[in-house]
Amino acid sequence: MLFGKEKSLENLICTLLQQGAIATTSLIEQIQEQRLGTTKQGVYAALRQLRHEEIVVLHNKKASFNVRWLKQAEQFFATAEQHYVQSDFGRDNFLNLKDGEKISYFFSTPTETDNFWGHALVILGESSIPSGEPAYLYNQHEWFLIARRESERECFDIITKKRRLLVTAGAKTLLDRTVATEFDGDRGQYHMLDTPLFAKNNYYFNIVGDFIIEVWIDPVVATHIESLYQETEKLGDETREKLTKIVTGKGRSRLTISRSAKKAERLKKLLRKNFYIPAKK
Repeated sequence: MLFGKEKSLENLICTLLQQGAIATTSLIEQIQEQRLGTTKQGVYAALRQLRHEEIVVLHNKKASFNVRWLKQAEQFFATAEQHYVQSDFGRDNFLNLKDGEKISYFFSTPTETDNFWGHALVILGESSIPSGEPAYLYNQHEWFLIARRESERECFDIITKKRRLLVTAGAKTLLDRTVATEFDGDRGQYHMLDTPLFAKNNYYFNIVGDFIIEVWIDPVVATHIESLYQETEKLGDETREKLTKIVTGKGRSRLTISRSAKKAERLKKLLRKNFYIPAKK
């Protein structure tokens, strides 16, 4: 239930309680502003459920997290992070790949692809690869920051805590230019090309150190994305909805993670000239 993308009342309450204890009347008002049609009775039912699970305490007409539960959650996620990010987590631990080796994965929707893609990129970004090594991303279009902004922003924020993130877009359409404000020009840098690096518009790649993530999204999905980017003259809710509909539909994608010092360096050379990268100390 908690910490996922599900838009439940319980998740919304927990999100609001991140900032501290809140009077129940204020909590109800904030929820009704964000979740139209929610009743007072519905909020109280969700609070009772959270109290029953010992996640929330209610006292003096205020709701707050149960600090004991927070400590348990902190330990849970610290342990999980250690096993998934810092340690070998089985045969899919691509950090153990040797030069010249690769692993391939297949997905039935762009969203499923992006979920694993972000997971893999964060693991590489937080790995023991020296922090002076930037994370290079080449996307035909950085549509993730429009259709899946929350998850993409989380991924970027995690990576830029350890290393620079250098994102290249293969075009300069209005939608490509719109996401430029998401980058600070230092830890996160963004460059748009006049023409794409590749003829096929469904090829994307990321590099961290000698590791390469390559993704081929479904050609039909890629064509729909391209058409929307070429036709759009203004970014609004309608465009976001169209793009979200495209990337949440069916479409087979292939994702390959490989380790190749030679290939990684060749691909980096295509991108690094457009960015500011301080000399290694």
